[in-house]
Amino acid sequence: MLEHLKRRHPLVSRGGNNDKTKQRTLPSYLGKEAQCTPQKAAELSKRILRVIVKDMRPLSLVEGEAFIDMIEYACPGFKCPSRWWFTKQLEKAYQCVLDDLKGNLKKRSSKITLTTDAWTSIATEAYLGPLEDRHTGDNNALWIEEVAEKFDFSLHDDVQAIVANVVKALRILEEKHGVASLRCAGHTTQLIVNHALKEPRNNKALGAARSLVTYFHSSEVATLKLKLKQEQMGTPQHKLSQDVPIRWNSSFYMIKRLLEQRWPVTATLSDPEVTKAAKHYLDMRADQWSILGDLHQALEPFEQATVFLSGEAYVTVSVLPPLVKGLQKSTQKAFESAPIATFQTAAAAEIASRWRVEITYDEDGKNVCIFAAALDPRFRKLKFLSTDDILKVKIKLQTLALDARRVRVREEPDSPSGQLDHSRGQKPKSVLDTLLGSDEEEEMEDDDRAHDQREDAVRNKVLLYFGGKAIPKDKNPLQWWKENETKFPSLAVVARSYLAAPATSTPSERLFSAAGNIVSKKRASLTKEH
Repeated sequence: MLEHLKRRHPLVSRGGNNDKTKQRTLPSYLGKEAQCTPQKAAELSKRILRVIVKDMRPLSLVEGEAFIDMIEYACPGFKCPSRWWFTKQLEKAYQCVLDDLKGNLKKRSSKITLTTDAWTSIATEAYLGPLEDRHTGDNNALWIEEVAEKFDFSLHDDVQAIVANVVKALRILEEKHGVASLRCAGHTTQLIVNHALKEPRNNKALGAARSLVTYFHSSEVATLKLKLKQEQMGTPQHKLSQDVPIRWNSSFYMIKRLLEQRWPVTATLSDPEVTKAAKHYLDMRADQWSILGDLHQALEPFEQATVFLSGEAYVTVSVLPPLVKGLQKSTQKAFESAPIATFQTAAAAEIASRWRVEITYDEDGKNVCIFAAALDPRFRKLKFLSTDDILKVKIKLQTLALDARRVRVREEPDSPSGQLDHSRGQKPKSVLDTLLGSDEEEEMEDDDRAHDQREDAVRNKVLLYFGGKAIPKDKNPLQWWKENETKFPSLAVVARSYLAAPATSTPSERLFSAAGNIVSKKRASLTKEH
């Protein structure tokens, strides 16, 4: 009953028990107690709603006794609305944000990129950005189509690419709508490294390291002794890192931390108080420590690439082709250890196989990564391609720039060419016009000549862009295009379309991390609409 009163009748449930015992203050007795004005109450309600939205707090926050006491103390006379009122306001706020986003999508001149991933909530419900359904290829493709319909854009005309790991769904959408698909570079790196680490001696060394870290995490005695040894040896007092199977870079961080703490760990395991508690001697052999040291060097380029490609605040897709070439070069480093040499060989083969589309120009393909790199002024020299492929890329980008110009001219309401089209063919030809040519025909010839000159100018602009000097790697390509948009107007539209694509689906994964704070145990009954 009390819970019912709190939820359905909050004003009744508040303070009913304390009214008789609460002593009146002198200002209230004299009728001078400060009152909360309607304007202040409305503003305070908006601020509470903002706290719920920004900090991802449950709606039950407004029913908490401590929260109500705090609000009443801060603003005497204010009666906090019920959770149902805030629910309605949240729905209205969501609709406003949705309308604003749809309006911004209509105003854009370039294409957009979609990214998504799969997720399972604490209530064991499957989501895809989020979609409450089974993760089949047909369902995933259908959900992406529903998103396009909801936000009023066309998958065929408005979407440059979709970045995800739902391979079957992307294949369906590519066949149905012609939209390009990109596999998540982070997931591809995971597959490459995991396959390369299958060499038995590498696998055994990692297993020994994993068992060692697991033991320290489960033993209070070993953990305390490790802290003592760290103090005695003057090493950083860091805990050992445990890896997880679905993130290869967690194995890299585990190796890195073990190498840092090798001697404190070895000294701890040699302590009789620690080894008695263990079922067997856990310290690794010298050759296993050596393998971990070499693995750390071999894996470091992959870790740096993964961290960089997972960023959201800068352009990543254009970096992928030259970065893949850099990873291929890193696998050529020679190691005396046979297990690491095997890892290098396997990694090189996996890179060439899994990233072939991203680093090779295909005349019949979408070439999203190649075109993005070409439109990034840091990599416009395209050093990772052959001379013939570079020429083909330039010709294709000339075509894309011309298409962008035609769309821009067609969308201009006061286009001169559009006005001329209306007047042509209305005046009948005379005999003199037939012999000498009509004025309208001369105007059409002049217009066609001017049209050809404008298209030649666009082609020359593309060549001028490629003839420029590459900017430093630490510069922002989007800022460069903003500053040079007036110089390359058509090519700038194409650049925005390609450079907007992320190299990984990490943005979706970060969204799911936030969703995990929303779909918690207290809110496991939330519907997909909420």
